[in-house]
Amino acid sequence: MLLKTIIILLLVANIAALGTAFYAMMSDMGSSEGTRTAKFLTIRVSLAALLLVVVVYGILSGDLGLGAPWHPGITP
Repeated sequence: MLLKTIIILLLVANIAALGTAFYAMMSDMGSSEGTRTAKFLTIRVSLAALLLVVVVYGILSGDLGLGAPWHPGITP
């Protein structure tokens, strides 16, 4: 259950970082200091990579399954 909570938190943080990058891009439009957008997008990519690592760890450790809980034909 802890692994699923971490995955949800990483998804929410990823969406928040994307929204923050969008806000920075819109507020910095026309100025020469447009590095905030790149910084926030770098954070977003790092969060996405961390999310991928957590999901792969969950699948390899057996905490996450590949089957859908409502489909009885596929069980890990």
